[in-house]
Amino acid sequence: MMPAFLSSQLPQLKHLKVRQRQDIIAIALSMLSPMQKISLRIAKLTLLIPLFFSLVYIDGWLMILALIVTGISYPILTTPVEIQFSKPFLAEAIKLYNKEKQGEQ
Repeated sequence: MMPAFLSSQLPQLKHLKVRQRQDIIAIALSMLSPMQKISLRIAKLTLLIPLFFSLVYIDGWLMILALIVTGISYPILTTPVEIQFSKPFLAEAIKLYNKEKQGEQ
C-alpha cells in the first residue's frame, strides 16, 4: 500500500471535507498507545531537526524568508507521518466521529 501524503488520498476519508478529515485523523492519533505516540514524535523530530539546523547558516533578512519557508514546510513534512500512524485506527475513529456528530443533532 502506498503512503498517503494527504488525507484526501485515504479512501475512507475521500468523501469528507478537509476539516472533517482532520478531526478524524486527530481522533485516530488520540488512540495511539504511549509507545506509538513516542515513536510518532521521534519520527517527526527526525524529519524536522535537519530543517531547523539548516537555519543556523542563514543570516540577516534572509532569515525571515527561511522562517516562512520552514513554517510552511512543517505540515508538509509531518502530515504524511501522522497519516501513516493513524491508518490502523481510522475505522474506529470514523465511528466515534459519526457518533459525536449524531449526538450534536
